[in-house]
Amino acid sequence: MSSRVAIATALSLATALFYAISNVLELLEAEQVPDEYAMRPTLLLRLIKRPRWLVGLLSDFGGYICHAAALGLATVVFVEPILATGILMSMFISSAFVHRPVLRADWIAAGVLSGGLALFLYEVSPTGGRQLARTREWLIAGPSAIAAIGICMVFGHATRGRPRAALLGVAAGISFGVSALLTKALVHYLGNGIFDWVPHWEPYALAVSAIGGVIVAQSALQTGALGAAVGAIEAMSVISGSLFGLFLLNEHVGAHSAFEISAVVISIAAILGGIVRLSQAEERLIGGSAASASA
Repeated sequence: MSSRVAIATALSLATALFYAISNVLELLEAEQVPDEYAMRPTLLLRLIKRPRWLVGLLSDFGGYICHAAALGLATVVFVEPILATGILMSMFISSAFVHRPVLRADWIAAGVLSGGLALFLYEVSPTGGRQLARTREWLIAGPSAIAAIGICMVFGHATRGRPRAALLGVAAGISFGVSALLTKALVHYLGNGIFDWVPHWEPYALAVSAIGGVIVAQSALQTGALGAAVGAIEAMSVISGSLFGLFLLNEHVGAHSAFEISAVVISIAAILGGIVRLSQAEERLIGGSAASASA
């Protein structure tokens, strides 16, 4: 492993840790906000008055800095799956926070996720590809992503409970996947000069996708169906970010033989399955605590 890849891996893990801390703190606060504030900018105004949520937001900023630095050193398809370890970290942080034990099934799920991630990263090229997606490719991918997010939000607004949490979580995850590519573009421009980003459209689109993603993600957490919300956000962030990296930046997974392709498919299934199971564990750990605090 080169020093560049090692630093990118360390930064990705640091990102996952920051996001895990913010995840736990924001989970505890978001579901206590009245439902009428869902999917509105005023939701953030309500949440920012809560000290614990504000600490979580600051942790988000720390995670974003590490995330941007990691994307500047490695491919999106390499960095994004590593962030899935954040759900594992969240489970242990939640356990310590609310003084509840981690079950044997949760340990097994953690092992499955870790094993699947290790296998996937073994097949992925950590460097290479383009730094910027071509405009003509964004003209296809951008509207497609916006349409998918819009559909999820419309159907999410019309439902309640777990379906709403899952749909809004998928919308937020897609938004965060788009943000990863736009962040990589921003880092590229900053490498050419501190103000080189100003005439380009990507940084402004990044502000919209990032802020919009945060609002939708908090709306998903606000439903109280934490397992569905967190699982959808984490899984779709990995899927969308990796797919955008593969198809828009020409990054690649080095699987050619039938055996290698099967290994990649199995690793993806293990990662997603681990995310779903660990998000349910986090709901079990935090849900009771949040409900007690609300009462």
